[in-house]
Amino acid sequence: MKTSKRAVLMIAAIACLMPLGAPGAGAAVFTNPDASAASGLTTAFDRAIDLMVQQRVLAEKLSPADALVAREQLQFQFLSLSKAEQQNVLAAAQNLDSQEAVITAMRVLNNAVSNAARQALAEAQAARQSKQGIQPKLGADGDLVFVATVGPCRVYDSRFGPGQLGPGLGRQIYAYSNVLGYPWGFDQGGIGTAGAGNCVGTVYGGTPPISVVATVTVVNTSSTGAVQAWNGGTVLSGGAVLNWNAGERLSNTTVIPVDRSIAPFPGSGFKRDFALFNNSGNAIDNVVDVVGYFIENRATPLDCTRVLDTSFSLGAGLSILRTAPACPAGYTAMMGMPATNVFGVYTGTILEDQCRINNATGALVNNLRCDAHCCRLPGR
Repeated sequence: MKTSKRAVLMIAAIACLMPLGAPGAGAAVFTNPDASAASGLTTAFDRAIDLMVQQRVLAEKLSPADALVAREQLQFQFLSLSKAEQQNVLAAAQNLDSQEAVITAMRVLNNAVSNAARQALAEAQAARQSKQGIQPKLGADGDLVFVATVGPCRVYDSRFGPGQLGPGLGRQIYAYSNVLGYPWGFDQGGIGTAGAGNCVGTVYGGTPPISVVATVTVVNTSSTGAVQAWNGGTVLSGGAVLNWNAGERLSNTTVIPVDRSIAPFPGSGFKRDFALFNNSGNAIDNVVDVVGYFIENRATPLDCTRVLDTSFSLGAGLSILRTAPACPAGYTAMMGMPATNVFGVYTGTILEDQCRINNATGALVNNLRCDAHCCRLPGR
């Protein structure tokens, strides 16, 4: 069954690369027509998706075999937005008369997804601070940094490997990798490998992320229900990230805490990063596309350099206030550094880019300098 489903994906991917006819051509394998129509996916944005996928294939940035998956990821991201945000994306996709116009529509979508993730984090932090309900630990002091992946990285797809999640059951999911090259499809049904393609940015060999930002999707629903996402520990602490009625296909971009060090929820399998719980009466399929992580901020050493002054001489009994050389572009002068190896020459600093040098030796002194100590915050 796993092989046949992949074959269907590849056939549909080829159809997706054919010349455009009606909007949405080539996307029928996993599309729920009712859900798509209700969300506007058969209109301008549907055509924008087709064009973007084709452009990425022609530029050899996307393989034909992954074309349908990429199309579906964009659909899921769109479905995860609020109605108002969906309208903004649709407005940007009305006039697709150039490659730039298509890219603009995709940029509006990506910005909306990123904003939704940040809003979800802010709401979780506010709820934790006000002690309303049980909230996941998002960081030791709340000082977190968002790091995005190159694109939506599909780390989990129950339709290809793990199988449906039964009613009243939880399942553990890996959301990041310790090493390059981990195949997300190994036992999670994902696409690609950690550290490659859209999944660049999913590898954390040292300090692990505090939480993952992911688009969680539910498909193949046959009864009303909800899915919960939490750190996968023994206490089912996470709220519902999706609520659906029978037959619906819904997505939500949300922030989920991750933790491999705790005991797993009973019956959910070997402990991974987080878990999903099916709070409904029937089995469901889920898809998880990671778009980034929140990591704890940490102190970084300054990047400093010393700029040497031109040597000069100073007569007996004289004093000079010398300006240090200019710092390189991007660096700031921290202090002037007087330099001499002669006993009886007194040095000091007045301002961060100056030196006071006094010759009390009674003779001419050579090879004096006022070097500059320059620093900057590391980064690009």
